[in-house]
Amino acid sequence: MFVSLLALLNGYFHFYTTASYSVSSLGITSPYAVAGYFGMFLTIFISPIPDYVLVPVYGYLSSIGVFNPLVTFLVCLLGAVLPIEYLSGKYAARTLLLKALAFIHISEKDLEVADTWIENHGHFSIFIATFIPFFYSASALAAGTLKMSSAIFYLSSIGGFGLRFLFLEYVGFYGIYVFTATFDYSLRSVFVLLLILSSIFAGFYLIYFQRLQPIPGH
Repeated sequence: MFVSLLALLNGYFHFYTTASYSVSSLGITSPYAVAGYFGMFLTIFISPIPDYVLVPVYGYLSSIGVFNPLVTFLVCLLGAVLPIEYLSGKYAARTLLLKALAFIHISEKDLEVADTWIENHGHFSIFIATFIPFFYSASALAAGTLKMSSAIFYLSSIGGFGLRFLFLEYVGFYGIYVFTATFDYSLRSVFVLLLILSSIFAGFYLIYFQRLQPIPGH
């Protein structure tokens, strides 16, 4: 929502513009390109920075020739779906797992919310969880502890992250035109659609997860 509003406001009122879309004037590559595709993989895999920020950056770097767009998409996808949480949940004892999760600030309550989410929505729950920042890790752990089918888990994860990363990379690849003096009118419709969809998603997120909260005394 924030990105959509910022892009649309800048497109209409031109708070900030660049003279032209050129590699020489916009080629800001460090530190994102310093380690190549391996660095990209590690960044998506372990960085605390949300991939909602990282993937558009890599999309932009692809647009100026630093990375290949297809390889960028595949590497980011691999970093996101590597099944560490799922395997940990499937093969580690839950008590031991909860002690380990305390170090990364995932509580038993978080895992119980994810359990409820998966039990209520079945296989589709993992696909939806890929679109919710920071909730996928808890869902993957819960899917492992609940012994969800590996094939279903991987296919759902690849499908969800694949759609999301495809869109995010597209935004990064073409979004630089937002900051040019002649803001591409076709991109305005993209950001209007993004604003509508993100608003609907935020409303669903707030309403649904409010219903998941336990009622005091129950």
